[in-house]
Amino acid sequence: MIKTLVYILVGLVVIVMFYTPARNYMNNLFLRDKAQLKEEQIIGTVSGYSPRVEEIQRILKDAHFDPGPADGVMGSRTRKAIRDFQKEKGLWPSGKVDSKTWLELSREKEALKKETAAQPLIFPSEEHQRDIRPEEEIARIREPQEKTAKAKLPQDRKKQIQIALQKAGFYKGKIDGKIGPQTKEAIKAFQKAKGLKVDGTVGTKTWAELNKYLKE
Repeated sequence: MIKTLVYILVGLVVIVMFYTPARNYMNNLFLRDKAQLKEEQIIGTVSGYSPRVEEIQRILKDAHFDPGPADGVMGSRTRKAIRDFQKEKGLWPSGKVDSKTWLELSREKEALKKETAAQPLIFPSEEHQRDIRPEEEIARIREPQEKTAKAKLPQDRKKQIQIALQKAGFYKGKIDGKIGPQTKEAIKAFQKAKGLKVDGTVGTKTWAELNKYLKE
């Protein structure tokens, strides 16, 4: 009698250990195959290149997901992007394109089309084209203008420069309104400390920094 009970208990253990995982595996396999079958009914086979997959990849990319290159191949990155898209839309993140997912993708495609159509076309005018010159060209044009402006600094401005340098702790000379060697060295030291172009002349950026000390 005792042996019979032992055999029954061992049999139950074996069933619990092996039968349940096997059953779950078969169920998952069946569900996966079912999901794949539904996907193939909607977008066709995904075993190789598929124009429908390429379309899905472009929609996902335009919607700021990352499906990888739009090569029409259903790879792991595309599956992940589909899952992320499904999560955002409140769908079950299976990574498979079922009817609900395809509907949301189609809606996203139409929304993106409308958004693109709503954006006005911008034709740059001649004035705008001048504004978008390369930085080097702009600097080359501004350089002689800045030099001219620096050369014509009024006496009061020169004194203000010396006063600002003195307040900043870079100039200990006489406030005479003359930009001599001592003042130029102070300007260079100030520019170096502020991360500005070290040229010893007070341009727009240097003056903006110096002006802060005049307001103190």
